Amino acid sequence: RMAGHDLRVNDPVRVSLEIDMLVCVDDGHFRGDVRRGLLEVSSNRRRADGTPGLFHPDNFSFGQTVFLSPLYAAARTVAGVASVQITRFHRQGQEDPKPLADGFMRLGPLEIARLDNDRNFPEHGVLRLELHGGK
Repeated sequence: RMAGHDLRVNDPVRVSLEIDMLVCVDDGHFRGDVRRGLLEVSSNRRRADGTPGLFHPDNFSFGQTVFLSPLYAAARTVAGVASVQITRFHRQGQEDPKPLADGFMRLGPLEIARLDNDRNFPEHGVLRLELHGGK
């Protein structure tokens, strides 16, 4: 037994993200299908095949830096995506061009990234898609 030791547990601080993507759709694909595919790969839930979406809570840990490259890579896996450009990438409510310019966003030791993209709870992170081309 150890006497005289205090244990303090801190709750995580969820950092909601705001991301805008500009997507060019191939001519042979429907924009609606591409939109659904992009929302699925970047979701916070398990996908139909059982793999976690990009913003699934299991993919992030305390203080983990959020990089842009996985966002680009995930978007490019969707059939019909010709090109992708991320035009906004920052903490929700804090317009800061630095994370977009740097390609990453550093988080504090107790912070965990969050992007639920839920219309009922927009304060839990937002992903906006602007699609051009396609059918």
